[in-house]
Amino acid sequence: MSSISFDPLAPVYDAIRGYPPTVASAITAAIDQAVGGNTQTRFLEVGVGTGRFAFPLAEAEHQCTGIDISEKMMSQLKEKLCGAGWQEEGQRWGKEPDEDATQNPPVQRFTHMEKQGSMRLVRTDMTALPFHDDSFDVVIASHVFHVVRDWHQALKEIMRVSRPGGVFIRCWNANWQEAWKPGSGDIRREWSRIVEELGGSTAFVGTAEQSVTTWLQGQGFETEQREILTWQRQVTPRALFESVVQYQGAGTWPLSDDLFEASLTRLSQWVEEHYREHVDEAFLQEEHLVLGRTLLGE
Repeated sequence: MSSISFDPLAPVYDAIRGYPPTVASAITAAIDQAVGGNTQTRFLEVGVGTGRFAFPLAEAEHQCTGIDISEKMMSQLKEKLCGAGWQEEGQRWGKEPDEDATQNPPVQRFTHMEKQGSMRLVRTDMTALPFHDDSFDVVIASHVFHVVRDWHQALKEIMRVSRPGGVFIRCWNANWQEAWKPGSGDIRREWSRIVEELGGSTAFVGTAEQSVTTWLQGQGFETEQREILTWQRQVTPRALFESVVQYQGAGTWPLSDDLFEASLTRLSQWVEEHYREHVDEAFLQEEHLVLGRTLLGE
């Protein structure tokens, strides 16, 4: 499988990476504005996870499809849908015209009696999408390419299933990858420095957003990008330490168990020395969300 599954992160993902309701609403409005969406716009989110983007878009009465290789992450999204009054339908794969009947991925469909939108969840890898060509008006990818080894193939699949004139939307936190580079002054950067000293690397298996932008440019597609939102999140030193454990539990970095345990031991000592009784004191961390918009031809 080309992509990394976040199954181990599913129970805590929204707690560490979820958006407050006001932020989620603002993101939905920004995406709608960027694509000129309406109730008939066909959205696909690759790496849908717990539905940070797809769920509010469905609530805004759009036609949404989400794909992911993590069954447990999508189970979290299913809970949100059911809790908001969405009902699951039991139709088999191949029911819709855009579904490639030669494949048979697990699929779940949801509708709401009071909304025009729909949600379809498909467990599959973004490097092999089970849809026909020209199936979607908008494809969304948020914080996903760094965990996809064959990201070139994933981009080719996104282009294949996008209709001519469709829109490719990417969202990411500005400079977020800097937090995982070796250095000092931050728990995650300190851990990356320790891993490097031990002979390992915290380089991601996939690629950075700038590489995606460059690849798209090489195909003749320009990307407009702008910062659409700034907000503050409360975090603690302990939570940052635990995030290292949680992300590595999903296999985010190709580290041996022995090396990882050794790095955690040293990081724990460093956190104790630097934070002592302040390890559970919250501080504000500023987040800057960037939206990239690429028009995929005519």
